[in-house]
Amino acid sequence: MNWLLFGVFVTVAVAMVVPAIWRKDYRLQFPCLTGLTVIYQIALPLASLNTQSGEVTAASLRRFSVMAILCLLAAWAGYEWRLGSKHSGLIRFDLRRLAASALILVALGGFFTWRFSAVTPEFDPEKGGMTGIATIYLTLAFVGRYGAILAAIIFMRAKDWLLLVLVLPQLWNYYQLFLIGRRGPTGEIMVIICMLLFFYRQWALPFWLMLLGVFGMAVFCFNIGTIRATVEQPLSERIEAIRAGDPLDSLTLQGMARDPQFVEVFNAAKFMEAKAQGKNYTYGLHFWNQLVFGYVPAQIVGREFKESLKFTLTDDAEKAGFEKSTGTCETGIGEAFMAYGYFGCGLFFVLGAFMRWAWEGAIRKNILHQFVIMLCTLQAVMTFSSQLWAFVNLLVSIALFAGPLLWWSNVPRGAPVARDGPEGLRERRLKWRKGGARRSVGPKPAVAEHLEQPAGSRTP
Repeated sequence: MNWLLFGVFVTVAVAMVVPAIWRKDYRLQFPCLTGLTVIYQIALPLASLNTQSGEVTAASLRRFSVMAILCLLAAWAGYEWRLGSKHSGLIRFDLRRLAASALILVALGGFFTWRFSAVTPEFDPEKGGMTGIATIYLTLAFVGRYGAILAAIIFMRAKDWLLLVLVLPQLWNYYQLFLIGRRGPTGEIMVIICMLLFFYRQWALPFWLMLLGVFGMAVFCFNIGTIRATVEQPLSERIEAIRAGDPLDSLTLQGMARDPQFVEVFNAAKFMEAKAQGKNYTYGLHFWNQLVFGYVPAQIVGREFKESLKFTLTDDAEKAGFEKSTGTCETGIGEAFMAYGYFGCGLFFVLGAFMRWAWEGAIRKNILHQFVIMLCTLQAVMTFSSQLWAFVNLLVSIALFAGPLLWWSNVPRGAPVARDGPEGLRERRLKWRKGGARRSVGPKPAVAEHLEQPAGSRTP
């Protein structure tokens, strides 16, 4: 029965990908990327667990498989449900103010990156995460990438090369994060580049190259331990160490069982089993708890006050005697089940609808939608294997740090907006120069009215 459910899950995932073979515009859309990602992040670990009867019960794996299928179908249905939606109007922006907003965000991120590098991070031995003032600095340092993405979007529209000054430092940060084995930023920058090329150059990845890239990401993710263990070594020695470790073996069922690489799916099955027995569902209150955990600084308000803001939720897994490994998660599939049982798949329906809303505006070249979808696509795809609450926290972060500046850059309806491209750039520069001339002070030079002025003279 479990293998039959596994086959259904893989079939749904493949069906989500198939239209990308002939539709170039579909290759960067949420269903396609989700289908490709869950094949190696969910299907392969699930297949490995199906071969190991001693790790988790068949009933628990059956429960997880059913929930995984429901979540995948719900996300796909939510995305297609937005197909006939209509936009009443897209938000427009003043590109000069938007460029200033990008500069502010990059400067803010750069300052707190410097502050973060000057402190020694503290770690919570129980939860395995960072704690102390370094968490505040790190959260604010990430704001820099919002400014870099805005600058990249404006550059593709206005062709102002000065904007690359805001983009290039963030590209260097992405490169450094790739070298130390950070999977999230690596995937994010790949998505951003591909979307910029598609929205503004109508260039889409060839399907074969897309499959090759997903295969490369699978090898990268499943060999992350080796990559991070060799961070201090020269690049040539790191490459040799990875090759010596037979990186492709980690993608086999035996390799996953040996490392093990199925830990997230294993956690999800255990958490769902405990929740099905205890029936103390969170009903979405855990989203609030995670927002408090991420955005209320205990260093300022005090730990007791911070904890008082959280809801008290029963941990059925703890009561059942199960504790996940430090640094691992229970997947968004397991999280949705722990919130509402099988009805938790509705959360993925909402996710799919949101991603369709963002995509529809993005292909109409709306800056807000493009900004949102570039930041949210990877996190939305990763919700199946990581956490749903991380996606919610990302939206709150965008609203908190980029939202006020986007509102300031907004152009009221009916107001004229400068054109994009080189013509629009020249138009804005000319307007700025004329505005500067009007703002100049002092008496006008005395010129005889009967004298003919030279051609092109600006003297009144």
